[in-house]
Amino acid sequence: MSRHDTGTKSFSFERVLWEIQRAFYSFKNSPVLALLLMQAAAFIFVQAKGAGKIYLDMIGILLGITLLSWFFTSVIHGNKKIVIYTLLLLTVGTMLQCIFREEQVLKNPQYYETHNPAASLQFQYILGFVMALVAAFLYLNCKNLSSTKALKKLNLSSVKVCRIFFYFSLFLSVITLVLAKSVGNVRNWITIGGVSLQTTEFIKFLYVFIAAGLLGTKENPDKENIRAFYIVTFIEVVFLALQSEFGTMLLILMLFLTFIFLFIPNIRYFIGTVLVMAAGSLGLSVIGMQLTKWKAAGVFLGTNKIAQIFLSNYNKIANRFIYWLHPEKDALGLGYQLLKAKESIVLGGWFGTSSVTELPVKTSDLVYPALIQRCGMVFALLVFIVFIMMWLEGVQLFVRKQDRYHRAVGAGFVFMLFDQTLIIIAGSTGLCPLTGITLPFISSGGSSLMISFMIVGLIVAVSSNVKWKGTLEDEEEQDKFFKENAVTAKCHTYLRHLNDHFPRKSFRAAAGRVRRSGQKEESGEGKGV
Repeated sequence: MSRHDTGTKSFSFERVLWEIQRAFYSFKNSPVLALLLMQAAAFIFVQAKGAGKIYLDMIGILLGITLLSWFFTSVIHGNKKIVIYTLLLLTVGTMLQCIFREEQVLKNPQYYETHNPAASLQFQYILGFVMALVAAFLYLNCKNLSSTKALKKLNLSSVKVCRIFFYFSLFLSVITLVLAKSVGNVRNWITIGGVSLQTTEFIKFLYVFIAAGLLGTKENPDKENIRAFYIVTFIEVVFLALQSEFGTMLLILMLFLTFIFLFIPNIRYFIGTVLVMAAGSLGLSVIGMQLTKWKAAGVFLGTNKIAQIFLSNYNKIANRFIYWLHPEKDALGLGYQLLKAKESIVLGGWFGTSSVTELPVKTSDLVYPALIQRCGMVFALLVFIVFIMMWLEGVQLFVRKQDRYHRAVGAGFVFMLFDQTLIIIAGSTGLCPLTGITLPFISSGGSSLMISFMIVGLIVAVSSNVKWKGTLEDEEEQDKFFKENAVTAKCHTYLRHLNDHFPRKSFRAAAGRVRRSGQKEESGEGKGV
């Protein structure tokens, strides 16, 4: 067995032992220590807002997620900056959600005498983090689904895998239309066993894998794959429109244009798509205005179901634009949320205020104005800068990656987080019409938070896949690490102890690499194994 063959097992036990040792030693000089101190110091701010007890209930889970995230990322050689930015956002979100829960306790003290106000948030954090680890682990073991042995035996190509994802996404869309309950005039919540799930979060998650499989497997995607990508996107958009989920629909369209621009070399596809979308939007607007005139004149009798659905959705979108530009026209109705959001921003000023006014959906849709009101514009701008830095780091990951499929997956999720951030911040501050999507790691919502965790887990997994191939650079890095930290003897002794109890060639090879005496492995070591 050659020296390089011993390192080709991605998750061999001796490899994991070395990575664990390396992770512990990298911790002491890492920025995560400063982050831990910041999370502890955040208690002072939250206590000043009266929510210190709830934050103490959350601090253990928050610190645990921080340590385990850093440890896991170190073990798999993932992008640590992405993790740090995520943990910063999660800390801010924890602070804000604790304050919101304290306000709920003050409104209904009798209920919370027997209920822990932090219980739901604790569950969401634990579930989200576990799902992030699961997603990262699965991706590390099935990096390109079209090339795994299991799928090859089943004769599944990347296009067939995309079909599986698409059919599952279509299934979610159909059951949402049939079974979902309406929340805020949007049908996107289904209840399973007493647990409510927002299906659109899973649909957008699957969309990235579908797009990556269709456009990310070849340098010049086939026309059949491009055509399939357009058809899939059209079907997804139609179902989202039927659910009145315009925020997710806008996000899907932004991702659609992003994938075309990045992964179809012929720029004419991108230009043509933009022109067709603009012309289509204009045409639909004209049709909607004409139907509205006919209905007002009594010509349109409302017997055509398709026309009714179209007119209903058109009016919803039109009202979003009308009351975005003139919210005062319906100050107690459709313009109420935007007016209260603007009031919160003005009251918050640069450094926040203690005189808090009531803000609707402050834990989700309008969480950014709520952040400005309580912490000030300066703090809110810093949060937005963290999102920008996270996006820039993700873009660098996209540029550095050589494998096209991994680039597509990483770019899709990085742009999804950033596009979602732009949509919610712009909408809640009055720069564009309001939409019903959440701010990643800041807003509440179990489905949204879980998907956000999984997205970051996958981004970290994408950033690590080259390091797990047992290359010469990995072995040289091992040598340098053990020489610098003077743990060669301990690690060697431990591996030899394992070798005595579990006589396998892999342990002997690991002991030889750790020892690094400069000599080749003795040929007699592997005999009798």
